Amino acid sequence: MNNFQPNYIEVPSLLKILIGEICSYNKLTGLEELVTTNKIEKLSIFNDENWLLFRDKVNQIYSKHNFAVIKGFGADHDGASLLFAALTIGESLRCYRGNKVIKHFKMSPWTRELAHTLKAGEFHTDLNTEKKPPEITAIQCLEPDPGSPNFGILYVANLSELIHEIKQNQNHKILLFLTDEIVTMLSERSSSSWTGNLVEDNMIRYHPETLRAANRMLGKTTHDLEQIIEEIESSALAVSVPIALNSGDLVLISNRRSLHRRGESSVLFEKYPTDFQSRRIAILHASNQRKIS
Repeated sequence: MNNFQPNYIEVPSLLKILIGEICSYNKLTGLEELVTTNKIEKLSIFNDENWLLFRDKVNQIYSKHNFAVIKGFGADHDGASLLFAALTIGESLRCYRGNKVIKHFKMSPWTRELAHTLKAGEFHTDLNTEKKPPEITAIQCLEPDPGSPNFGILYVANLSELIHEIKQNQNHKILLFLTDEIVTMLSERSSSSWTGNLVEDNMIRYHPETLRAANRMLGKTTHDLEQIIEEIESSALAVSVPIALNSGDLVLISNRRSLHRRGESSVLFEKYPTDFQSRRIAILHASNQRKIS
């Protein structure tokens, strides 16, 4: 695992106050409506000098590492500040069912659903079976894992470093699987599928679960696939950056030039079995990366 500690970007105090006031006045639903009607960037804050300087700093870090960690935002307003953070590098925020832009996830000991389970996740990109997956995944910590920093860690692995690691290990089979083999991925949730090279034009789309689902649909054996997934997981972990997010912290991740995964989470029961503390996050996606002159 890469021991590199990313440069955290602190939100300027004045900017934090301004965004906090906007979030308090509009609430999350109001801000999401501004997104869906393409009016959010008409807010005066996006022309504020403090915003423009902050935006440029975020872009510098993101361009260098394919992710950027931002500290200083509050965790209130159901993660509404995540909208503003995402707009530093992203545009065309994605809307989901019910015109929701932000999704909320709370880890639970009573589910096997991938987005909520306490088990460690696997390295992946989001919405990988879509014709054009989003360019940016934005994640904000609303409630940190009660076992942090030993639990609930986020890991990010750059594609270029992953490929370098695989080449260094002379793992030709894995390299061919990622770059040359035509594979199919299937989302059982949306019934969408995609077929092609997982890595192409220095971009990646990848998820073990959608690969497994496609194998089941096509009636293929899974033994070889599981070995491949395990080796990709090992290589990605070796080059990954671990990030512990505290309350309000957020991270902007390239969904095309990196993989990410969640480490094992924990839970603290206040009243068994239904009342407990656990990791809770807000997530959104931006279709495109902002072009800044």
